[in-house]
Amino acid sequence: MFELKSKILLATLTGALLTGGAAVAQEAGDQAGFYARAYGGISTLSDTKVSVGVSSASGKFSGSTLAGGAFGYDYEGPWRAEIEYTYRSSDVKVPDSFAGGGDYASTAILVNGLYSVGEVGPLRPYVGAGIGFTREVDFDLTKQKGPSAPPSSAVGSYSSSGRLAYQAIAGAEFAFGDRWSGFGELRAFAIDSPNLSGPGGKKLRADYQTFDVLVGVSRRF
Repeated sequence: MFELKSKILLATLTGALLTGGAAVAQEAGDQAGFYARAYGGISTLSDTKVSVGVSSASGKFSGSTLAGGAFGYDYEGPWRAEIEYTYRSSDVKVPDSFAGGGDYASTAILVNGLYSVGEVGPLRPYVGAGIGFTREVDFDLTKQKGPSAPPSSAVGSYSSSGRLAYQAIAGAEFAFGDRWSGFGELRAFAIDSPNLSGPGGKKLRADYQTFDVLVGVSRRF
């Protein structure tokens, strides 16, 4: 049910952005058009408590990366709207008594609205926000290495989908051709209250909030 509501919300927002932006495009002239973006960077996942049943531990994350792409429409003027697909992954370290480690990853589909705030020399700064849903959130906890490692009931693969996801965006782009431009962005991304299902019906709870630094290229069509 939550996944269905998320998809309905996503479709509604997409329609509102594209319909509203079409009027802007008609007034803007000939330079409005579609574009595609590809990007990658670092996604720093905030430390959080990890709970499985009645057991809990402090999770610390490292080795965090992201990669993704977006397809959108530039209405010229200040507004753009796009749909993105982004993958994030982070290694996790937890106390040995809880598990041996693992990783926390997500894939999310969001609709973004971007607003240009003018020009600063060759740069075009912009801000924006996005909302959507997760295709999957996955938390894998692995056992400790070695024959003497104590067993842990927390070990296993936990996942969920259809969770509400949202983000704030600040960035700047610069053109290096008629159709090509480069960009850099800062993002604050979060998933709403992940509650993941694992082996034997066990539940894992851990917050998912990241601060992202990314770079990429964009091409207009």
